[in-house]
Amino acid sequence: MKMDMEALNMGSGLRAVFVNHVHPDSRHVSAMRMKHFAHAFAEQGNKIVLLTETLNPADPAKPLAQVASELQNYDWSQPFILACRPQHAPLLQKARDGKLSTGLRKSVLACSYIFRSGVFSDWRNGASAYLPLLAETFRPQIVWGTFGNTDAWNISRKLSGLSGCPWVADLKDNWEAFMPTGLARLISKRYCGAAHMTTFSESHRHQADRWFPQEKTVIYSGFEENIVPALHKDRQSFDILLTGSIYDEAYLARLIYGLRDWLETSQEAPPREKVNFMYAGNDGEKVARQVGSLKYLCKITINDFMDYGALLSLQQEAWLNVYIRTPKNLFQHKILELLAAERPIISFPGESLEAKKISDQVGGTLFPCESEEDIFQALQEISSSSLRQMDVRRINAYSWQAQAAELTGLFAGLISENKCGGTV
Repeated sequence: MKMDMEALNMGSGLRAVFVNHVHPDSRHVSAMRMKHFAHAFAEQGNKIVLLTETLNPADPAKPLAQVASELQNYDWSQPFILACRPQHAPLLQKARDGKLSTGLRKSVLACSYIFRSGVFSDWRNGASAYLPLLAETFRPQIVWGTFGNTDAWNISRKLSGLSGCPWVADLKDNWEAFMPTGLARLISKRYCGAAHMTTFSESHRHQADRWFPQEKTVIYSGFEENIVPALHKDRQSFDILLTGSIYDEAYLARLIYGLRDWLETSQEAPPREKVNFMYAGNDGEKVARQVGSLKYLCKITINDFMDYGALLSLQQEAWLNVYIRTPKNLFQHKILELLAAERPIISFPGESLEAKKISDQVGGTLFPCESEEDIFQALQEISSSSLRQMDVRRINAYSWQAQAAELTGLFAGLISENKCGGTV
């Protein structure tokens, strides 16, 4: 199975393995970060293996010989997707799905954390057969694993030890919200061998400093740089687009109340036949339950799941973009995506200081509303004022391509220092 690296005919470029639990074809935001960075790295001439779980648990696992052959003949213009089928673990699966009694569920998950360092060891075990092959055949120079669960880090650490290369822990989710309170410190100490840590935002970095000793670099999730539009003019319709997860229907109800009040009472509101309230995301049923009060005030359009390109086009053409905020996420990628659309934005309820700072820096028009009255006043200002011009150069600094360039520089430094996470 072992072969010389030159036999792969890979030429120059960084060799890296990115590890994310969620398959890139999944219709879930958890797939986005590693998927887009893997493509950005490949476009910049690097050789990337994206190791994930299979899209469906029953999807067949590729034989090792097939993976070796595919690696040998791959052209590397796109990331190589290595989807690993999880091994059968019915008790663990039931615990994760909440199908056990509360006490038994907590016991199963706690034991899995204590003895296996994670609760997706079925995926980790399914991936383990491929790690020696990757170490011997692909010979990664660095491994980057993202925390949606700790088993992405467990796989990264193991592959690092087998390959003699550094691994970097990426923290894209809220550690304190995802980890059991009594185990968060114990488990965090098991990843002290990571050469570096990247975080989703400054807020994530501040939180991570309480748990992890590594030096840290903020790497934002971004947007496609080449689609940043010029400011649109002469709109004939007033499309108000709500994007993304709802999180809390009470917040959605208050948002709709503020919009309804404005449509009913404001002289600045456009004619009702020109207004279209739209939703794009996975929570269409929640939105449908709440929008009845808008029925005679505007058109209502609830979209099913949209591919990334179609969604971005909708955001760029909207009169106003809106999203629901949850402080649990620390920082929501949605703000960067919507700033790139160069349309005014309402976030509810409120927004973080970090998001406000970025919006001000790039010349965005963000209204972080805390109340229904704030929503009314924001709509008044948006409808009656001219928008300031976005600084395209500054917003492009947050694109996938620009952030990938930052990450490439970080990886190159770690590779040259040859910091190895080592322990398996």
